[in-house]
Amino acid sequence: MRYKSGVKVALALCIMVLVPALLRAETLKIGVFDIQRIMSEAASVNTYRQRYQSTLEMKRKPFDQTEEELKQIREQIDKGKLKPEDQMAKEEEFAQKVLVAKHQKEDLEAEVAKMDRWMKAQVFKDISALLEELNKKEDYSIIFERSTVAYYKNAIDITTKIIELYNKKK
Repeated sequence: MRYKSGVKVALALCIMVLVPALLRAETLKIGVFDIQRIMSEAASVNTYRQRYQSTLEMKRKPFDQTEEELKQIREQIDKGKLKPEDQMAKEEEFAQKVLVAKHQKEDLEAEVAKMDRWMKAQVFKDISALLEELNKKEDYSIIFERSTVAYYKNAIDITTKIIELYNKKK
């Protein structure tokens, strides 16, 4: 059977933590959290999201402006009231603007992907610190992210605790 690399790491961690603990008859405390739920429910993530949105809006303005210019040129061409040489010039201008818009769209998409990675990295950094803090208080043997676990009982889900801690910190 093939596993994703994250699952392999999780299984290796389980073996490394669980086997020695079982041999020492140590009580294990396991926690599981859902990063997607934290991203959608934690009020603190909204700070990053708002910064992300305002930056995105600013970077989207040139693309929107070019699209508006394309619309205006297209309307002039479609009216058909231009002299043949003016018609040709407008069509050439339109073709050039289409290329500009294409490049702007690609740049915008790349920027969106970059900003999305940045926001997720910030949230993961915050959550890592919160997990350390939570572990100091409650002494977990191991904490997993939900996507790396095939099954778990809801009783070990610590997502709500993390969201509460996260909201208090920001």
